[in-house]
Amino acid sequence: MISQEEDIFSVTIDLPQGERLGLVLAGGVDTPIEIKKVQDGSVASLSGLTGGLQIMSVNNIIFAPTTTHHDAIMALTSSSVLNISVKRKPGSAKKRTDDKEKTLAIEAAGENMDDKEMKDMSYGYRVKKTDIGSTLSIYLQKRHALNNFHLVEVTSSLWLAGWNQKEPALMNKFHVGDQLLSVNGQPVTTVAEANTIMEMTPSGVELLLKRMPLAAEYKMHREKEAEDWGMQIRQNRLVDVIHGGIAWTAGLQPFSAEFAEKACSWAITQVNKCPVSVLCRSTDVIWSKINSGKTDALITLQPSEFVNILSNSLLEHPHYEDFVARS
Repeated sequence: MISQEEDIFSVTIDLPQGERLGLVLAGGVDTPIEIKKVQDGSVASLSGLTGGLQIMSVNNIIFAPTTTHHDAIMALTSSSVLNISVKRKPGSAKKRTDDKEKTLAIEAAGENMDDKEMKDMSYGYRVKKTDIGSTLSIYLQKRHALNNFHLVEVTSSLWLAGWNQKEPALMNKFHVGDQLLSVNGQPVTTVAEANTIMEMTPSGVELLLKRMPLAAEYKMHREKEAEDWGMQIRQNRLVDVIHGGIAWTAGLQPFSAEFAEKACSWAITQVNKCPVSVLCRSTDVIWSKINSGKTDALITLQPSEFVNILSNSLLEHPHYEDFVARS
């Protein structure tokens, strides 16, 4: 149901059980909360909401200049019945370039994502795909986040070593070596800080991450499947690169990684975007993953000393086998 007055109108939505709104938000804190995109056929679309609308309030909760991205999400998930007041903008929406802008998509059941968005999802949400070193927000229900991550304190920062592989809501969203920057907008540098905030939150948890900031990614191509990649691997470590070979041409160097201001070797943590277990001790498994792409391979590496710290910490977890990321 829609009620309208000039350029401001309200939409009342009664969400069917199991359905999601199906819209993408942008903005927060001194930047108006706007609907960036609405998925075709979603509940939001069928209710008359469109991209470019500014959200003024939800269920009488006013979206003020101090409203954060997390606040907006909490308001939109506070009830199955939503009264959303929105404002039309005169003309097309101006593209925002403020680096504080975060985008978080609210899922509609069964929808298809475009190539620029992750095809996996958080509980009820999808996040915009980001590259190595970029930041992203992931929103989870409290029950999906609490006690389901293995975090490690390294160099005065908090890092993700593993997560509960039995929790479907966490699948395909995280990477070993992601840096956890904040929980619900509060900066964290220790495991205790992160867990305390998650425990105190009433329902939702917003994680601000930096995607594998210590990682490097190399794309290799060979003309024939039988052609040698030109590198030597021991377990999950890159130990040598043949000068002039395919790996060398792609830019790989065996001891060019750096951790804690010291040079070290590289550890392979992903092959063709699929995770490699940090506990992997089989060279054959690594080669099988590399060769699975036939003539192309995309390898993600992180400093071996850093990966050693994560893997050793993970082994101390009483149920570490359930927390090991693997393809």
